[in-house]
Amino acid sequence: MPGAKPRRVRAERVLSRESIVAAALRIIDTEGIDAVTMRRVGQELGTGGASLYAHIDGKDELLELVYDEVAGEVPAITADPKRWQEQLKEYLRSWHATLLAHRDLARVGLGRVPVGPNSIRGMETMLAIMRAGKLEDAVIGYGADLLAAYIAGSAYEGSLWLSGKAATPEASEAYHRELETYFATLPADQFPTLVSLVPALMGDPADDATARFEFGLDVIVRGLVARSKR
Repeated sequence: MPGAKPRRVRAERVLSRESIVAAALRIIDTEGIDAVTMRRVGQELGTGGASLYAHIDGKDELLELVYDEVAGEVPAITADPKRWQEQLKEYLRSWHATLLAHRDLARVGLGRVPVGPNSIRGMETMLAIMRAGKLEDAVIGYGADLLAAYIAGSAYEGSLWLSGKAATPEASEAYHRELETYFATLPADQFPTLVSLVPALMGDPADDATARFEFGLDVIVRGLVARSKR
């Protein structure tokens, strides 16, 4: 009919778990986890929040689905007994970097065990690498928990830095120098150890985060090896 307006396709017809998860991830990447609500995701998709409940039970399930989607970005590794320690570090670096790329999404992995298909495959990869190193089963069990907590905690803390006082390299350096000055001016007679260790505690803000992460990773992997040799 001449001049007639094209009919609008209702958004509900194109909604799916995949599209909802993708919308939530876009919000997290730009605004962070706290911005994710069913209503906000609905707005992102051009529909009401109530229509999402036909596909998602609620925010908690949605965040778990988003976390699992991102877990699928971490490349799998085929365990090699000859270089399992380096492989474990490589895998954890990749996991850490992937979480950091999505603002504070790492918070979802704290205090819970992700059980989505991608997360389970990731768990299998990590466990297989440790098994290739002939670690004892009990060490692998505790080690898996420790490594997961370290990666998620480190990535979440990193996201807080990147969104707070260390949002830019200049801001990060300024904040570090401010802290360094404060610690250095504390009374040395009351805090002799702290004052003497200021240079070591503060480090270089340009590479401090990477150096500290690598230090922790190395300590944990060496510790796993040591425990299995007892």
